[in-house]
Amino acid sequence: TPTDGIEVIEVPGLEIRYLGFNTKAPAVQEKAVRQAMAAVVDRGALVNRVYGTTAEPLYSLIPSSITGHATPFFDTYGEPDQARAAKLLKDAGVKTPVKLTLNYTTDHYGAETAEEFEALKKQLVSSELFDVTVQGAEWSTFRTAQKRGDYAVYGLGWFPDYPDPDNYIAPFLDSDNFLNTPYVNKVVRDQLIPRSRRQADRTAASPVFNQIQKIVAEDVPVLPLWQGKQYVAARDDLNGVEYALNTSSDLLLWELGRGTA
Repeated sequence: TPTDGIEVIEVPGLEIRYLGFNTKAPAVQEKAVRQAMAAVVDRGALVNRVYGTTAEPLYSLIPSSITGHATPFFDTYGEPDQARAAKLLKDAGVKTPVKLTLNYTTDHYGAETAEEFEALKKQLVSSELFDVTVQGAEWSTFRTAQKRGDYAVYGLGWFPDYPDPDNYIAPFLDSDNFLNTPYVNKVVRDQLIPRSRRQADRTAASPVFNQIQKIVAEDVPVLPLWQGKQYVAARDDLNGVEYALNTSSDLLLWELGRGTA
């Protein structure tokens, strides 16, 4: 609760968290397994249990604070649906429960990460479609193993280098990407990403980013979970606070003033 005379204002956040997949790992090589996870995970419950008001569910790689945001994972899978997940696995001939290990880093994103992964485990196990183990490691060990391809499923976060939709797409899907993922979609890499970069007007590029995000929701090489929120605390006699933090997370002190706005 803010101290008397202090108000806290919510402003757009840029941080996202997601599950990544080694799409060549036997446990998740079948696309239906990844799709079933997308159909089971309850982002709202996860956020409420672990992060409360500091985060919100994310249904896209591109957060709501960035041009090009859409909700392809919600549009594709809707609310958590165990029956749909079971059908996806059955139609693909996948034997259940699917045995998985969820890997996370213990010391890079905060103490809540362990609680988050226990919550994810509970959701997946309660569907009776997955047999889940959770394993944590320090960042130096975790990141090396993740890039090497040791983990079938792993948790990572992302904060952009600059607030453009491309910086939420290319680092995960283009060549030489941040994840070192074996997943390759030639339409995305060879056609859609280059086309999006030719649009100087980033709003005009939104249809291309929507196409990319629909492909991500179909193939599920990554599974977006939540995006963070940011807050500015200020004395209640200041005005312009809602404009003091821009989409690049730069603090614009010249927006602040006293007295009548």
